[in-house]
Parts: sequence; structure tokens; C-alpha cells
Amino acid sequence: MGQKIISAIDIRADKVICLIAQELQILDRGKILQLIGIGTSKLSVNCLKPFSLEREEIKSHLDTAISKAEFDAGVKISNVYVSISENMKSDYIEYENRISGEIITEYDIKSFFEDSKFKDLYTHTNEPLHSFPISFKVDNKKNLSDPIGIKAETLNTRWHVISTSKDYLNKILDLLNNQEIGLKQIVSSHYASSLAVLSDEEADHGAVSIDIQKNKTIISYTFDNQLIGYDSVKVGTYNFANDISKVKSISLEEAELVRKQIDKMNSQRIYEKKLEKYYEIYSSRAEELSNIIKNIIHKSKFSSLVSNNIVLTGYGAKSLTVQKFIKHQMSGSNFRLGSTKKINGSKTYLDNPSLASAFGLLTYATNHNMEGEKDEVKLEKKSIFSVIYNFFRNL
Repeated sequence: MGQKIISAIDIRADKVICLIAQELQILDRGKILQLIGIGTSKLSVNCLKPFSLEREEIKSHLDTAISKAEFDAGVKISNVYVSISENMKSDYIEYENRISGEIITEYDIKSFFEDSKFKDLYTHTNEPLHSFPISFKVDNKKNLSDPIGIKAETLNTRWHVISTSKDYLNKILDLLNNQEIGLKQIVSSHYASSLAVLSDEEADHGAVSIDIQKNKTIISYTFDNQLIGYDSVKVGTYNFANDISKVKSISLEEAELVRKQIDKMNSQRIYEKKLEKYYEIYSSRAEELSNIIKNIIHKSKFSSLVSNNIVLTGYGAKSLTVQKFIKHQMSGSNFRLGSTKKINGSKTYLDNPSLASAFGLLTYATNHNMEGEKDEVKLEKKSIFSVIYNFFRNL
């Protein structure tokens, strides 16, 4: 029997990424994932939402990324995990389960997925992606981290549920069906990023992941190994380039090249004199973004749980200026640049924070037992409803 192959596709505003990894069993380490293939296809500078592109154009980007990764790995992919970064919302749901003096089991927690409170989240427009049990209360007493094994009359669980647009999901399924590729699971990109870059200790004790994307910045809060919430800021790397383009009357493409060059410099060390005239514009936007991030984190109801650890990741995380401002704004916290923790492969890729959400898909795949787990070359085509709903049922 061949080694298990896991494939991931990260669809973002800046690029489409395809990763292929091989699951290996190491005697003293257990299962590890070895990266064996990577392919990317860059989207245009002015693209802010990949699915706003014409179908053939986004299909072409998908084809290119997959072909490069397959050539690199020497294998054909048959099914994938896919991340999305648009059209998501959070709900917090209180669920009470009557235990009637019995011992609380894992099933009692998972019974939420059979309850109408969960099933009602499936509407004609939306479907849930992820559900996190973020707090437990036994017999209306103090909150517990883990109630399993406790005798109780009632168990109250607070769930954080992330849902997304059904139309958006169907667009992804249509693309994959066209490629004759099966869908394993769809994952939110900021959840995937957190899985990739947070250490076990950070995920357990509390951490903030700041994911600077092209069209926005996502601030995710993780505590007790659960994604307990997130906030979104409508500022990303596109805004830096757009500012430079408008103020200096240059094309957006040229401004993007300038932005990337400035990413590597700061006010103490100007590498090229020709960039000085752009730096103030760039720095102003970086300072604004860091101030917004600081205020959101400090005002968040989760701040006391997570703000000790700050991890910066995403497409815009390489900016030395952004790093400096955020580190200064969050001076009372441990701050570092995110790198992938749980995958084996070239450090060039693993230490690149812009690939975190893609690598997080691979981490997700190893930590979640999915419905079916079939390895056939051609999987049965399923609706988004059956893939996601059956996944929750089998938890």
C-alpha cells in the first residue's frame, strides 16, 4: 500500500497555491507530513476577490497551480482540502444537554450536531464550515476546560460556528468537478493560518494570529486549542500599493513592485534612495493599520485570554515596517513572525508567512478525520451539503 498523499488548494486574492504532501510514519515521531510538491499562480494586482474573475480565468489559475505541484511531486491529485477567505460570518450558540446524573462523554458534546440549533444553520443561503466548543458549564456552575468524565445533571456548551455563503461554496465545487477532483473539506483561511503557525503552547494558553492578506487583515483569537473568535480589518497590502499609485500617479503594477521593495526596508536603513519618496506614504498606511489592530485586540472580549502572544502572518507579514509598528504597539506581548511548525520541507517555503494558510490546510488534514477517507482516483461527486454536514455528524 502506497504512502498517503494529501493535497491542498489555497484560493486567495494574490495567488492560487497548490501543495502536495506525503504522510510518513516515523518510528520515534509518529506521523509526519513531507512536502513533495508546490505550485502557484499569481492573480492580477487589481484582483481583490478571486471569484469575481471570469470562470475561465480562475480555472486557468487553478490549472496552473495544480499542474506545477503535480509535476513537482510526480503524482496526480484526486482530492483536495480547499481554503477560502471570503464570505464568512460567526455565530455564538448556547446549547444545553440534559445528562440526568450520568457521566459526561464525548458523545454528549457532539450531540450538538444532531440538534436543531445546529441543523438550522443550514439555510438556502449559508452553511457552517467550522464549529468550536469554546466553553463548558456543568450544572450552571463555573466554566470548565474539559467536562468529560464528570457526573452532571446538565451540560451547557458555548459553540463558535463559522458559516459561509452556499453560492460561494458551489463555485468551488463546480471548479473541482470540472477538474474531476474530489473535495475533502473547505476550511477558512485564517483558521488554517493559525493551525500552521501557532505552537502547541500558544494554541493552548492563548494567542492572536494577525493575517495580513491582500484585501484585508484577519485577527484570529485562539485559546484552549479552539478558534474562539476573529475580527476583520478592510486594509491589506493592496491599500499600500494603491496609496502609492494614487499619490505618485504611477500604475498600480509599478506601485506594487515599489511596495514589495519597501517591505524589505525601514526608516533606519534606506536601501535605495529612489524609494525614499514612497516610504512616507507606505509608512503612514503601516502605522494606521498597526493602530487599528492594537485597538481591536485591546477592545476584544478575548483580549485577556490571548494577547500575551502575537504572531504575524500572511502576504503582508514580511514588511519590516509593519513588524516594527505592531511590535511597538503590542510591546507587552510576545511577538514573532509566523512560520509553519508541523510540516517537513524546504525552509524557504516553511518560513514564508505568506504560505501559512496553505500549509495550515495540510495541518488540518492530519488532525481531522474526514467522512469517507476514500483514496479512489475518481471520488463520487457530492454536494457541498453532504460533504460538510456528514463531516459534522461524524465528529
